[in-house]
Amino acid sequence: MLPTTLIHHEVPVRAPRNLVERYALRFPWYGRLLDSLGVRHSDRLADLPLMDQATLEHHYYSSDDQPPGTHAFFTSGTSGGRRKRILYGVEDENAYVAQRRALFERFTRGIPAGSTAVADLGTGHAAASARRIFEEMGFTAHDIDFRAPLPEHVAKLNRWQPDVLFTMPMILDRLVRSPEPLRISPRRIMVVGDLAPAAWRANAARHFGLRPEDVMDVFGSIEIGAIAHTDPETGLYHFHDHIIAEVVPPHVLLPDLPERDLPPGDGVLLLTSLTRPNFPALRYVTGDLVSGLRVIEHRGRPVTAFDRVEGRLTGDFKHGERVSSHDLCEAAALVFPGRAFEVVDDGGLRVRVVADHVTPEQVRAFRAAVDAAAPDVATMVASGLVRPIEVEAIRAEAMRSGGAKRRFHLKES
Repeated sequence: MLPTTLIHHEVPVRAPRNLVERYALRFPWYGRLLDSLGVRHSDRLADLPLMDQATLEHHYYSSDDQPPGTHAFFTSGTSGGRRKRILYGVEDENAYVAQRRALFERFTRGIPAGSTAVADLGTGHAAASARRIFEEMGFTAHDIDFRAPLPEHVAKLNRWQPDVLFTMPMILDRLVRSPEPLRISPRRIMVVGDLAPAAWRANAARHFGLRPEDVMDVFGSIEIGAIAHTDPETGLYHFHDHIIAEVVPPHVLLPDLPERDLPPGDGVLLLTSLTRPNFPALRYVTGDLVSGLRVIEHRGRPVTAFDRVEGRLTGDFKHGERVSSHDLCEAAALVFPGRAFEVVDDGGLRVRVVADHVTPEQVRAFRAAVDAAAPDVATMVASGLVRPIEVEAIRAEAMRSGGAKRRFHLKES
């Protein structure tokens, strides 16, 4: 790895005034919120309100306001029972494609035009945009419908023999363990969606006879778009230039959590995007816990970077596609009323319920409740792309989240 120079742990703190005013005009509710807090003209980013789940559910996700020229993506449910609606327009879409294309072109340098690139993703924005990005790069592009059964995915990949594969860690895990052997030799692999820690990337590279640097974890979200990516020279995640990143202590979002001192750069990730006009991307609460956020000097320029994603504190989970915390809580309340539980993501969702035992009927009922709330997840489970959600009984003292109903991902071991 190349040595990097730490510039500072503090990221830019000045509020981008043109962005504040743009959002205040685009979303009148945001302007009213700023005025009610008396911060509309503040120059401090830290003075602006957080775009957390509750605020977005109340004002954005379920809004019927859809300007001409925008299109909507829908993901797992809100607390009101409606699916979340996230808007993109031409400006958002073109910026996202340009950001991803620039990243992918650097990553696939040396692979000639006309080579085959395949996107085997779920639903949502990354899947919808992948083919366009690959075609603009000059590749012969294919994608695979996530509703297709696992053997069809394997058969198409074996037939197309991709030089570049863009998929999800959870899907790739299923592909390489498929009863029908996967016989491909990609030269580069990009993954997006669920966690892909360094150990996982190294194992994936070894399986396909690649170098670890030939497997890249792409960090993004449908709300923000392109966010960050792993860099093999520094071993860090580097943010795209359009992102302003901050961290706040967990107790800021969940006041019932105890206050504790954290190392510099550790906390819940907040993101501001300069290229997302149809989403209020100003201090958006991702729900991700990250470590080591800082500004470094890399190849002669400042870059905002962080060590890794440590887990999730709030928001949605990924099980092929998104499962909202609300939907998991609803399913638990329906099937295990009054029981403490936690949700662990260590390559697949595992629900740990404080109980003497869990019956097969309860497991089926829990899965059915989640399937009804998150139909895209149900489709991916039915196709064999992701395994069913696991449910297990544990003792109260075995809870990793201290007995509270907190959901989190395991740290990388």
